[in-house]
Amino acid sequence: MSESVGERLRELRIERGLTQRELAGPQYSAAYVSSVETGARTPSGDALRFFAQQLGIDPDELLGGRSPRELIELDLELIETAERFLAGDARRATPRMQRIRRRAERLDRPRQAGIALLWLAGYSTGDIRTKYVADAETALSSEPPPVRAMVVPLRAAVLTGWGEVQYSIHLLETCHAELLRDGYPQPSMLLTLRACLAERHLRQGDLERAAEYADSALRLTRGAPAVLAELTRSHVEVCRSHLAADRFADAAASVAAAYDLMQERALHPAMAYCLLARARVRGRSGDAEGALADLAAARETAWPDDVPAITVELAAEYLAAGRLETAAALLDQVRPAVVAGTPLAAELRLQLGSLARARGDARRAAEDLRAAVELATGLGARGVLVRALRPLSELLGETGKKTEAADVLRNGLIALGAEDG
Repeated sequence: MSESVGERLRELRIERGLTQRELAGPQYSAAYVSSVETGARTPSGDALRFFAQQLGIDPDELLGGRSPRELIELDLELIETAERFLAGDARRATPRMQRIRRRAERLDRPRQAGIALLWLAGYSTGDIRTKYVADAETALSSEPPPVRAMVVPLRAAVLTGWGEVQYSIHLLETCHAELLRDGYPQPSMLLTLRACLAERHLRQGDLERAAEYADSALRLTRGAPAVLAELTRSHVEVCRSHLAADRFADAAASVAAAYDLMQERALHPAMAYCLLARARVRGRSGDAEGALADLAAARETAWPDDVPAITVELAAEYLAAGRLETAAALLDQVRPAVVAGTPLAAELRLQLGSLARARGDARRAAEDLRAAVELATGLGARGVLVRALRPLSELLGETGKKTEAADVLRNGLIALGAEDG
């Protein structure tokens, strides 16, 4: 099993009889040395050179016994292949990432092998995803806690796929608490766990918990996908420049920074749920513009399967703000993507009915609202049913159909569990 930089630093420090404070010297703190040795932090190139000088060795010795150029080039190839996954080219990226995994294993680099497996798992489904996650857990089992924690979100995704949503939430929350308790508050890992927890809680309908995690995750993020992509390119270019000048310690620090950025970029579909949670909180507090901005940003970063639902919600927010034409354009745009006979189809008919009513088209409004109520009743979509009953009943009453309005309201309440009579 190969050693990490932190493990080699600790071993060499102890061999020379130095304390962490003595190794830190005047430039660093004992706490910083401790965080490097445990793997909680990646040392900068300057720090590596300083520690090597303190230990009386060449900086490259801290990067491992193998050629540091070969190892950094492996990291760069891993990042380049991960870029292909993010670009939607999983078909070509998968065999390349599998080759990187095998090469990392031959070089005895379990961390790189484990990270390659996690990228493969992130773009797989079913039994093969479960196997990749299990293999990654094995590869990273001897790594420091923040590295081992990288497996947890994907293990939680596997559990969610098995219907074990509460267990997946428990796993994420336990890992998050342990990292904070044991002194490993690595920002990229905390961001990942908090974003995943926001998504899970929001899917479960717990807006309060979702908003709590979403707010803390959004404070840690460094920008939109385009900004993160530009930062990644910059770190990769700096890494290559250092590599060309044989400055391996600096190259290693740059590639570590690029790794963190790639992890955050892969997280953006989950970050869409953070934006979604904050949008709902803002909408309820009367901050319409803030809600619209968050929903629009969520729509840009969400998984394709989530975009129709977010689009309908964005249209509803525009409708509530009185911007009818924008709402109508969004509803027309999303209509072909909404699957018939689903809760989202019921929500779409509710919003179309609300739009028609706002435009003064009572006939069309009644048709769409009635369809929303009937579909929601049949599907047991209580949220849509609750929001559709009142406007439909009011509309029927306004058009003189008071008996029908009463029947609609009574039948809807029965469907929601109220006593008849």
